[in-house]
Amino acid sequence: MTDAALFYELAAPSLGHDFLDDIQHAIDTVLERPELGAPVAHGFRRVLVRRFPYSLIYAVEVGHIVVVAVAHQRRRPGFWKGRL
Repeated sequence: MTDAALFYELAAPSLGHDFLDDIQHAIDTVLERPELGAPVAHGFRRVLVRRFPYSLIYAVEVGHIVVVAVAHQRRRPGFWKGRL
């Protein structure tokens, strides 16, 4: 996530900040509606980030949300499965 934010910031001023804002928006959305994300594997879900080609991969646990990855939708698909 940090590398992606730096990449976007180098591409255009404040774009990295916009990326992080969109990640935070995805997290806030998941906190409000945990079941919103599409199931992807082994009880994990995915919600898309608004303006960027990234997904937030997370699990719904009792009383909290566990974010496993902020994953690019086309690069290294499924890399996060090793974190399960």
